[in-house]
Amino acid sequence: MGLTGVADLPLHEGHVPPWLFSRMTKLSSLIINLMIDEYGVRGTIKMFSNPIFFQSFNNIIGMDWDSSGSTTITTAALKVALKSVDVGIKVVGGKGEHALKVPDEIRSLEGKFNINPDELITASRLVAKVDNVALQDGHRLYHHAMIIGEDGTWAIVQQGLNPETKYARRYHWWMETNFINNPHEGIVGVKGDGALNMVSSVSEKARSTIIDIVSQDLNKVSRDLATVKAIIKSRGNRSILSYINDEGKDWEQAYYNPRLNVIINRELNINEDALRRARGTYNFRDLLLTNGLGPSTMLALALIAQLIYEAPVDWNDPANLDPRRFTFALGGKDGSPYPINREVYDAVIDILSRLVDSIKRDGGLKPYLRHLARVAKKLNLPVDLVKPTY
Repeated sequence: MGLTGVADLPLHEGHVPPWLFSRMTKLSSLIINLMIDEYGVRGTIKMFSNPIFFQSFNNIIGMDWDSSGSTTITTAALKVALKSVDVGIKVVGGKGEHALKVPDEIRSLEGKFNINPDELITASRLVAKVDNVALQDGHRLYHHAMIIGEDGTWAIVQQGLNPETKYARRYHWWMETNFINNPHEGIVGVKGDGALNMVSSVSEKARSTIIDIVSQDLNKVSRDLATVKAIIKSRGNRSILSYINDEGKDWEQAYYNPRLNVIINRELNINEDALRRARGTYNFRDLLLTNGLGPSTMLALALIAQLIYEAPVDWNDPANLDPRRFTFALGGKDGSPYPINREVYDAVIDILSRLVDSIKRDGGLKPYLRHLARVAKKLNLPVDLVKPTY
């Protein structure tokens, strides 16, 4: 289980007009029907764990290509669309208070889907802890949606915001990769100057060291933290990165980056109650699930591991890509690359509705494609363009 991608998006205000959102839900439902016919439930859900596909899907249904709403609105449209169709996939959670309803919404699927609610709830909680605690890139989560299949397949799309940079960052998860070690398979967005990345392979020794630190006497941990604070203070006005990454790079300039200020240059505190609860923990996964163990405690433990016990920590922000090509399909809500044409949007919905009806009636795409081939032949069009390929 693990992270399959990250996307950075500027925070946008405003809302989606009702006329557009209703069309988004209709088009989403039709596309999902076609995808399930082609890829099945598992394959369809896996597609949404890919940040490039998700962004393309967002663009096709007419949402802004570069907006934080491309996450919240697209998952909301999917959630509404899948409520009204029985295709073996549902979406739980969402933005703000809706994210807190994930456990209850998962349990509501028990009996309808072949799932283990407790396992899904634990996965949901652990994914949130990784992106809020183990990976600290200046973004705090405010959106968490889980896409669940009737066979127990799942993917998670969640998003955090950085009030300093005015950017949101989207995180994609797929059930079959790894929670803890090198979970990133794809990155989309603006690369930052630094992050605390405890789920990188570079941080593997530090993760083991932190487990050892947690098992120590709390007074010893407090003394180590005091030593770390003294080291940071002795560096004066320099970033701690200039101390632990002395490779000739201009970390002085990086110190003034707002994202680094949020990540590194904040008051270091350890939640002692959380450390007491974590005593006896034998792996990093269980440590993350400890109640009360938050970003500040993890940052302090990471600095102790590196500065006191010389266990390397990864401070690099993951690289990224920038998908936008499918925004030319129907235009965007914000008028980029051109305003949405309602007549064209409705025509697309009508065409796909007929296609979905044909699939349900005739049992697949083959009859529909054969019909297209016959039409092409009558019109003297190249049949190879539309003939079935399977």
